[in-house]
Amino acid sequence: MGALRAETAEMALRAVKKLQPEAPASWPVPWPPEPRERCDFYYRTRTFPEDVVAWRRQLVARVMENRQLFPGVPRGATHEEVRALVDEGIAFLREISRLTALLYGSPRLGNKEDPVDELVYIILARKTREDAYQQTFDALKHSFATWDALLEAPRRSVLRLVHSGGLSEKKTLSLFGALSKLKETFGSCTLEPARTWPDEKLEAFLCSLPEISRKSAYCIMMYSFGRSVLPVDTHVGRVLARVGPYRELGLSLAGLDHKQLQTALADLVPPNLRHSLHVNLLMHGREVCKSPRPLCDRCEIRNFCSTFRGTEAKRSERSKAPTVVDLFAGAGGLSEGFTRAGARVVLALDQDPVARRTYWLNHPSLCDNRLLGMNVRDLKAGQLRRVAGRNVDILVGAPPCQGFSHAGFRSKRTRTGYRLVSDERNFLFEYMVSAALELRPKLFLMENVPGMHSARKENLSFLEVAARMLEQRGHYRTAIWRLNASAFGVPQDRIRYFLVASRLGVLPTAPHEEYQDMQQREFDVDALPPITLEEAIFDLPPRSAGGGSAVEPWTPTEPASDSRSRRYLVKFGLLRRSRLIFNHTVRYHNERDLELYALLRPGEDSIHALERYGRDDLMRYRRDIFDDKYARLRADRPSRTIVSHLAKDGNGYIHPSQARSISIREAARLQSFHDEYAFCGSPSDQWVQIGNAVPPVIAETIAKSFLRLLRRGHGE
Repeated sequence: MGALRAETAEMALRAVKKLQPEAPASWPVPWPPEPRERCDFYYRTRTFPEDVVAWRRQLVARVMENRQLFPGVPRGATHEEVRALVDEGIAFLREISRLTALLYGSPRLGNKEDPVDELVYIILARKTREDAYQQTFDALKHSFATWDALLEAPRRSVLRLVHSGGLSEKKTLSLFGALSKLKETFGSCTLEPARTWPDEKLEAFLCSLPEISRKSAYCIMMYSFGRSVLPVDTHVGRVLARVGPYRELGLSLAGLDHKQLQTALADLVPPNLRHSLHVNLLMHGREVCKSPRPLCDRCEIRNFCSTFRGTEAKRSERSKAPTVVDLFAGAGGLSEGFTRAGARVVLALDQDPVARRTYWLNHPSLCDNRLLGMNVRDLKAGQLRRVAGRNVDILVGAPPCQGFSHAGFRSKRTRTGYRLVSDERNFLFEYMVSAALELRPKLFLMENVPGMHSARKENLSFLEVAARMLEQRGHYRTAIWRLNASAFGVPQDRIRYFLVASRLGVLPTAPHEEYQDMQQREFDVDALPPITLEEAIFDLPPRSAGGGSAVEPWTPTEPASDSRSRRYLVKFGLLRRSRLIFNHTVRYHNERDLELYALLRPGEDSIHALERYGRDDLMRYRRDIFDDKYARLRADRPSRTIVSHLAKDGNGYIHPSQARSISIREAARLQSFHDEYAFCGSPSDQWVQIGNAVPPVIAETIAKSFLRLLRRGHGE
């Protein structure tokens, strides 16, 4: 037996040595993250390079001095408050820069390293197709050994070479005028002596050349001199005007032409992002964000775009779909499910600013002023009705459940003295009831953990207390549903209770369990086999401990290429056409944990590590309390419940075939979020948002039952 254990340990060690943490994906823009930012997505910037620090200070001062240009700044805002708003805009632009750099790769676009080459190239490019002006440039370079030689050539010969690109008379005149100015200033057609000039002097000189605008001067400065400037051509200006940076400051770019946009935007982009944004937004403008009809269905940054969001919000407002108010909205699982079922959310509320950002990003049809950031306790009388409108069909919410969780304080009550009635979080359901009494929705849904139904307040559970309040004070009919997400196609054993209430005289029908519920004692022969963990995550790129970045390029598997994708990924619409994958990051693990992970087989836990392998030296937790602290998931069955505690560690969620805990994206798949649903904040924020969310697939199933009842005419 001892020899077997030694052999097993040696095999585990060899497996661990093969799993060196992979290097982070190369950062695609010149502002790379510090190590603790690597897995952050659309989050506050933690550190600023020196050049950005100076620029940021100047921008804050500009906003403070010219508040009429930034009407979103609250009256009386302090310097610190303005800086926080500016930082929101910086985080926004940094994420746009990263996403577009990943999509387009920061191409050179044919621009030239030699500044005089670039000057000629820009003159030829004016109002001309790219292939045409590139051919013209090549013809000039082939015909003249130097630009001084062109200046000495007959204009007729130059005009003939330029003719094919169009506007030949004007371009020839500009070429001779600009080159003559260079020779007059420097003695030959060169700009090399200007390399040591400060930006202001260089810009002024370039703009003094014939037909050279500020934008053209900036192109020469950026491409050939390596200066941190932002040329705003037609494409860049159009994309930025549509995207709408610094919305928190109230900046408006609508109606400005590209010259006005050049003036407005020149100093609003961090210096180290200007080159990246210029080249990649130019590509985005050419290929996707076209004029006059942008290809929004192909746009991978559309959820960041103010124009797209405005269009979606107007479309939603015109819709006659049933209306939903979502309290304790979090990352938006309930809203996502109800939206997919055909309802429209008219108000969402959550006090967590990072979760709210995730909600905002993934629900572009909800106007910004209908996403409330506040504590539900601070709602004023009538406030919900003023924002949501008078006719609300459905009120949904998932109040925080930590107070009722058997894995939380309640499990430690013998040591902490925890008392349910002393925890204010346990009474947040009362605010949902109050909201129902104010809004008078036709239907009501509240989700919570089983502990809310087992925890007692006098002779009733907390869930029954909420039902009684709705019945007595709101004249609702109520029911309590116990649902396991795996029975509805979610690859996760996740038992939750749902309080359902109706003012229609009849309750919605409880959703039909299509898949086998593995928690039920009796086997349902008519049910489909449950969706397995493997079916949910098999196609995601492999990872090692500490691997992955917040967003990376990837090529999704074609659905038809593997039958495992059909029952879950295809059926529930989780696969998307995106060339990017979000949040596929794995936490760092020390070698001791990795060795233990490698020992365990799928389905084994801490007990097996102790009793089968005799490796109590690898255990860091008390055996009498944490007997399943370490557990390796099985690929052939649903996952165990995804919980917010994953923000602390992933020891209980070891990947079935890779020696690591599951990634954030894998957890999102197990929660039934589609692949373009990006989670914002730090990794801890992302884990909490995913663990607390209602799986959209089960929310959609419930929503369909609600909408069927409304469609039958009971909502009249």
